[in-house]
Amino acid sequence: NRMTTPMKKETVKYNSLGFHIFVGAVITAVVVVVVAGLWLAGSPKEERARRFDSARISSLQSISSAIDQYYNVNNVLPPDLETLAKARETYYVNGITDPETQVPYEYVIRGTNVYDLCATFGTDATDPAVKRADPYGMPENRFWEHKAERTCFNITARTYPK
Repeated sequence: NRMTTPMKKETVKYNSLGFHIFVGAVITAVVVVVVAGLWLAGSPKEERARRFDSARISSLQSISSAIDQYYNVNNVLPPDLETLAKARETYYVNGITDPETQVPYEYVIRGTNVYDLCATFGTDATDPAVKRADPYGMPENRFWEHKAERTCFNITARTYPK
């Protein structure tokens, strides 16, 4: 026969000063990490605005390329963006409307081969504190810099050697 000795139960005192300090330190650390994360990444609203602006720039770039193609084929600028959108298999554009508001981008012919493309942006891409690094240093990427406002880009259609 084995004799069993009852195990001694240890009780944790949840009302001790040390326990309260530990819990307070853990809560403070969690709050600091969350606040630091939001400060570094920006608020969800700011990140959403950056994503929309990135989509706007992507659309404007594809529209500009399609206008260049149209100009090189027809020796004239397209009369409107809908002309490019309807001939999507020939002139690829990934969208002629703002991704957030669904309002069409503004396209204004200024000359034989000069036009404006306009959009309303939610972030300032000229602020060095906000601007993302351009890994390739391409001058055309700097062309698309904008403030958090309606911005028009004056563009000359590029011609390609035939």
